[in-house]
Amino acid sequence: IRIYRIDKREFFVYDENSFHAIKEKTMKKSVFNIIPFIVIFALLFSACSSKKEFDAKTAAPQGFVHAEGKHLAVDGQRLVLKGVNAGGWLLTEDWLTPTSLDGDLKSEHGLYELEAALRERLGTEKTQALFETYRDNWWTEEDFQTIAAMGFNLIRLPFGWQDIMEADGTVKQNAFTRLDWFAECCAANHVFVIFDLHGAFGSQNGRHHSGDTATGGNLYGNTENEALTVKLWETVAAHFKDNPWVAGYDLLNEPEGQPGGLTEKTQWDYYDVLYKAVRRVDANHLLFLEACWDVNHMPDPRDYGWENVAYEYHYYNWDNGNDLKSMKSYFGYKARMELKYNTLRYRVPVFIGEFTFFDNPECWEYGLNFFQKHEMSWALWTYKGCVSSNWVLYGGYERSAATVVTPETDAESARRIFESVRTKESFTANESLIEIIEKYL
Repeated sequence: IRIYRIDKREFFVYDENSFHAIKEKTMKKSVFNIIPFIVIFALLFSACSSKKEFDAKTAAPQGFVHAEGKHLAVDGQRLVLKGVNAGGWLLTEDWLTPTSLDGDLKSEHGLYELEAALRERLGTEKTQALFETYRDNWWTEEDFQTIAAMGFNLIRLPFGWQDIMEADGTVKQNAFTRLDWFAECCAANHVFVIFDLHGAFGSQNGRHHSGDTATGGNLYGNTENEALTVKLWETVAAHFKDNPWVAGYDLLNEPEGQPGGLTEKTQWDYYDVLYKAVRRVDANHLLFLEACWDVNHMPDPRDYGWENVAYEYHYYNWDNGNDLKSMKSYFGYKARMELKYNTLRYRVPVFIGEFTFFDNPECWEYGLNFFQKHEMSWALWTYKGCVSSNWVLYGGYERSAATVVTPETDAESARRIFESVRTKESFTANESLIEIIEKYL
């Protein structure tokens, strides 16, 4: 164990195996008697390592998942969440699902734009019925069983404001039909769920995966959209406040404001508004706060008085995701940021809410091993999709003019397409990826 001084005031233990990418030359070494520190840290590490890990497969949580320093815990036991996203179910994504606003298989638009176009031609009732058919088939009880059998203990569920509320803020009569069913199926299969707001009112990022590309990102600074999103979270939190299988609430997915823009202080202040809104109705659940994109883009939680929170990051090495050397460099940077900010200052649990390591098996082994070493919780993106790559555990359903619903598709053809998206019937297991992942579950 080595002790270093940072900025003449902060100390930490440096584990060369865990943080091999960090250069000693970037740190200022302090010379003092380290024997008492070695004894103290040895005792701490011994206590941590002896703490039993919660096994959701064999036990049901009696209390709630919560933060204990840099770790998650439940019922007095350590918890590492290892999961998968339910991408494309409540919020379709054109590259991932059999949908397209304009018939161009390369363009990406939001679900809400497609629904609006279909309503204009088919009417509201037929459009709603079509998407109910889609949701009945894209995700079924069998998918929960498959996920549990693989060994996952978590599903992160993206949803949008239209699942819960009308445009004027009225809570829908069937607001929780789908979310309740999802939470109940998770509990029945001993799997935690995180409810992830992928699409806030006005869109927090203007991206297609928020359901809305038309606004360009019109949440921050829009008092009406901000207030409606507050009401949405108050509604969701009040409904699930007593459910221990809900691991927590992911308040805003990739909350970057305008596409490509960082909003930091504005984002943090609005997080504080959402945090306080949830805490007014739910003191139990962990809150996941996302950075765009790294730990240094998040504040010290003490600056806002946030408690029982986890910081969430999404790992996508876009530069050269299939190159192992590039992947190691990418993780080296992440490790340096994690050490500098979270380990030394924030000390909150880390959750990698989305990631892929693309198509190089060595990159998957390296990345999953990194998560395991550092006891980081994670959920890969995503369970299934209309691609043949390591973005999904089940793929192979190809998007084409004949298999994609557009505003020009007649109701009967659209119904047949949406009935054909059950996992085991129309998708193929990505066996090689599943084999790698199961070693870390």
